[in-house]
Amino acid sequence: NQFGKMTTEAGSEYEGLSAKDARGKIIIELEKLSLLEKTENYDHRVSKCYRCGKVIEPQISKQWFLKMDELAKKAKEAVKKGEVSFCPKRWEKVYFNWMDNIKDWCVSRQIWWGHKIPLEGVDDVLDTWFSSALWPFATLGWPEEESSDLKEFYPTQVISTARDIINLWVARMIFSSYEFMKQKPFTDIIIHPTILTKDGKRMSKSLGTGIDPMNLIEKYGADATRFGLIYQMMGGQDIHFSEDAIMAGKKFANKLWNIARFVSGQSEGLKPETKKSKQDEEIIKKLDDIINSVNKDMEEYKFGQALHTIYDFVWHDFADEYIEYAKKNQTDKTKEILCESLKKILTILHPFMPFITEEIWSVLPKKNNKFQHLSRLKLKPKMSELLITKEWLKQ
Repeated sequence: NQFGKMTTEAGSEYEGLSAKDARGKIIIELEKLSLLEKTENYDHRVSKCYRCGKVIEPQISKQWFLKMDELAKKAKEAVKKGEVSFCPKRWEKVYFNWMDNIKDWCVSRQIWWGHKIPLEGVDDVLDTWFSSALWPFATLGWPEEESSDLKEFYPTQVISTARDIINLWVARMIFSSYEFMKQKPFTDIIIHPTILTKDGKRMSKSLGTGIDPMNLIEKYGADATRFGLIYQMMGGQDIHFSEDAIMAGKKFANKLWNIARFVSGQSEGLKPETKKSKQDEEIIKKLDDIINSVNKDMEEYKFGQALHTIYDFVWHDFADEYIEYAKKNQTDKTKEILCESLKKILTILHPFMPFITEEIWSVLPKKNNKFQHLSRLKLKPKMSELLITKEWLKQ
């Protein structure tokens, strides 16, 4: 029954017992009747509640189901036609495997929280994933079709989530959006890696294997923490978390401060100069290549690869080689290229380490002072007084 006890159908001797106690009593009765041939141990899967850890016993009951054939068909077509794309693409296989073998969806739950099923006389609520499936448009003012947010932001461009809810959430958002909105909810789906412990175990608060990011931020700083997590995110593979990467981020932030101090000191009293040395030409070419490479990686959501590329260039090509060259060759052109390169570096690094790049950018003189000749040089992308230009991002 609903309390996990055997009912009258199990027999008067077992009525009111738990399934475990009933099994034990049945074995005793079988032995008494000489009907038990043998007992042996064997391994099998036992479903347990993810909250309390108690064994889940199946119970036959009447529920409400959502017919899935037509809904699944629309959702499959969306991905097949490329209207919706997975990144990495290999996760499409998981999506199609579920869609091709989909069963009608049991949407009713006998709990006291959740969206009530809109039927008179029904006290059940909807599965939490049903309401979650409406998220792309329900949060924007739907069902009010004239909602300004709905017009402005739907469909959205990108959603990022974990692989274990591709079927639970992503697929359901897709078919719900096509059913209610007659169009896709988003264009790209980023399936990000799972962060595991250093020895490959699942991070869990209950198991004591989790790490509080606030502790890392307090110890190393927000930029270093962001750097360390993204730096380990390569190829969509799960991350075996290492604090060493966070430490590397802190060292890189210090390196960037030192670079900024040096370059800022080189910008005083610059005069226009056109002649470039071989080293000047090389660093300009390398930086242009880096910008193109980073832009391509960002468009393909290869954030870890993009950060590796920036890190290697800044630390080795720019700091170790070009700055050392500039210390011995203090021409106005070399100084000007130092300043220009720093501004471009801050720009491409900003999405990964927003706080330090914004701070350095904010203290760079803009007019009639240091860096005064930089206005003649075209920057990609075009920049204003702040790296952050959107008003809502400044708040």
